[in-house]
Amino acid sequence: MIIVKSFNMRPLSIKLYVRLSLATILVLAGLNLQSQNPEKGLQTGWSVNVNGGANLFYGDTDNYRFYRCFSNNSEWRFGYGLMIQTKLVSAVTLRGQLLIGDLSGTKRKDTVWFESKIIETSLSAKIDLSSLIWGPKSRLISIYAMGGIGFSHWETHQMCHATNVELNSNGENRTGSGLFGRTLEPVIPFGAGIDFRLSEYWDISVEGTLRPVRSDKLDANEGGFRFDFYSYNFIGITYKIGSRKDKKPTMPPQNLIVQEEIPQQNIENIPIVKEEDTKPILSIEEKIQQEDAKKGLYDSPWPGVIFKVQIAASRKPMDMEQLSSEYNLNGNITETFEDGWYRYSLGSHIKYWKACEYKKLLVTRNRIYDAFVVAFKDDERISIAELVGSNYEDRDLIVENRRPVIPVAYSVQVMASINGYASSQAVRELYEIQDEVFKEFYDGWYHYSVGNFELYSDAAKLRNSMKLRGLTEAFVVGFKNGKRVDLK
Repeated sequence: MIIVKSFNMRPLSIKLYVRLSLATILVLAGLNLQSQNPEKGLQTGWSVNVNGGANLFYGDTDNYRFYRCFSNNSEWRFGYGLMIQTKLVSAVTLRGQLLIGDLSGTKRKDTVWFESKIIETSLSAKIDLSSLIWGPKSRLISIYAMGGIGFSHWETHQMCHATNVELNSNGENRTGSGLFGRTLEPVIPFGAGIDFRLSEYWDISVEGTLRPVRSDKLDANEGGFRFDFYSYNFIGITYKIGSRKDKKPTMPPQNLIVQEEIPQQNIENIPIVKEEDTKPILSIEEKIQQEDAKKGLYDSPWPGVIFKVQIAASRKPMDMEQLSSEYNLNGNITETFEDGWYRYSLGSHIKYWKACEYKKLLVTRNRIYDAFVVAFKDDERISIAELVGSNYEDRDLIVENRRPVIPVAYSVQVMASINGYASSQAVRELYEIQDEVFKEFYDGWYHYSVGNFELYSDAAKLRNSMKLRGLTEAFVVGFKNGKRVDLK
């Protein structure tokens, strides 16, 4: 517990603690920076945590400094609580907590013990240390620290150890200023914990905290320790409310399509494509680099086209100075608005490879992990795929991640887009997919699929698990020698 004192200065008043609490809320609320990655921007989803665990007292009335007694008036007591949480930025979660429980302590050499009923209301910030150290990412296990400020309301009775006759008390008979007339004092909870991700909507939390109070009356025994404190160590379960519904794509794919799955599993009757009839499958990047190389180092094969690196996107306008400060950027940020999205990009290159090098620099130096190259012509954004033309004979299958070619393969399609603005990595992060996502152009659409299975049953299992996670549009697709085919 931090108490501000200097010579004859008195401890901070309760009113000042209230002001500090309000100031903490305003500071944390001001951290609502938005960015292209949904994990970096303001989160609209809320979560509820229900928890329970051990309440342990530390102060003047205990037998040992650290060890808590189990016998002869056990010092172990149970507490339970409820937390309402909301994310402010990727690594910061604001939590409002209600804690209810009992406390007890025994001092045998003084033949006294006490029992207290406590209610605590507090506001705290939870800092995701894993995101701060290793970058924002969906993880199965996350380590965090927390700290906050609140008020503790208690009613305490001190008794003689031998006779159980009451010796002293406080916070009873509705004489205090806290809830139900209890004793009221500020408390500063702080600690650390671990989150275990069970699914998209459920987490398990294990947390240990210390909670100093600005009082020596918690055990109804003044003297010795100037400030009593207690710990709350709990296991809790968190339910994330509407996390998938509120989540927006990194780059919004247009015209998502829903297709009915064809139940037939056998595609053995489809003719095998002869090797001599197939042409090398090139990615869009490989095709652009081929055209780029034909014009040398300084000329562009696409007059009027410039390449930029997009670093962020938002439904609402963003403060570009704040964005520049967040990522420590030196260049001028360009803002464009299209299809209801504000997009922010850096650089201006006539050569595609130069834009790619600049993107790598932004990823490694500025940690903008979801940066990607975009193309503009006459100040209007165009699809990079358009630069390689629609007349390529092998446009039937343009790939971003190369699918391993096997005679017969099954995959699970999660979405499709008419323009292909979303990268495979963006879709992977959007839907929190652990496996590699393949982006392929087929039949006039950009298709995003997961997996490359030899058995239909394996793809069907993956499809079912994705549907349980909320990807209701997922369905199985087939490939023959690396080429997309109809399951009929």
